[in-house]
Order: sequence, then C-alpha cells, then structure tokens
Amino acid sequence: MKLHMILSIMSILFLLNLSACSKEEVKYDGEPLKIAVIGDLPELNNEKIHFESISLNELSEDTVQISTNYDAIMITPLMFEEASNDRFVEVYTSTKIPFIFFDSEKRNLPFTNSGLTYESARWEALKNGSHTTIYLSDINANREDAWYFYLNDKKELDVLYKEIFEKVEML
Repeated sequence: MKLHMILSIMSILFLLNLSACSKEEVKYDGEPLKIAVIGDLPELNNEKIHFESISLNELSEDTVQISTNYDAIMITPLMFEEASNDRFVEVYTSTKIPFIFFDSEKRNLPFTNSGLTYESARWEALKNGSHTTIYLSDINANREDAWYFYLNDKKELDVLYKEIFEKVEML
C-alpha cells in the first residue's frame, strides 16, 4: 500500500515537472515588459515578460488606455484574418505602441493597408522570409517603421523571442 502511494506521488511530481518544462525558456534580462496579446498566449518562461489577453474590440475601443498600460501588442496567427479587417487599419497606423505580428509571413502589410486581408494578400512580394514583424507608426512625424525577425530553426524560438523583446524595450 505504501509503495503504491509513493509511486503515485512520484508520478504526480514527474507530470508537474514535465508540464513546467514545456514552457519555452527565454533568456531576456532587460526591463520588465507587459504585452497585450490578441490570439494565443505564448507559453514562455521568463519572469520579466507578462502577457495579458485582450480582444480586437478592446483594442479598437480604447487605444489610449492600451498604449498606456502595455509596452507592445502581439497579434498571433489565430487572429490574423479578423485583425486584417479594414476597420482596424487606423488603429495600427495611429496608435503609439509597437505591434508585433508574430509568425506573419506577410509582414504587417495586410494589417496596415486598406483593401487587403490576410487571406486575400497572396502576393509573393509580401514574403521576405521573415517570421515576425514589429510595426510602429508615428503620425506626428509622418513616419512608419517595421523591423523583421527571422527564424531559421524552430529550436531557436527562444532566441527569436529574446530579439523581439529587446527591440520592444528599445522602442
């Protein structure tokens, strides 16, 4: 009976350890960042990165509040088609916060240009080999910037995240 109980406890501890290890370890050691996420929350392990889920409606209803409360907004593939709707173009191009289009092979273009959606933007010219794009617009300076991040090997996802977070910290 005691052996059965010990084995059960060991199994539970093993499963807990296994699930704790399933999060990607990211060695970012800059300033703490608070990132709003539209779509799937990344499964990362770093105490300096805090993700909070928000909706596209929340983003479009109160961009000032969101710009004040977060360091960046990340949009993931789950929401690309809806997020590329024309009604959000002005949000992306007029909000003073970096947008991270995570794993967007079409960069920021379907999101920041009217008349395109993620699905309809099929031009090969949109693909530059990048994995993720950070987009930041400054209406006052009549300027927009985009930074591209590349992922050569899925095993280097932690390095990609670190580069993204370091760029957000600089902005």
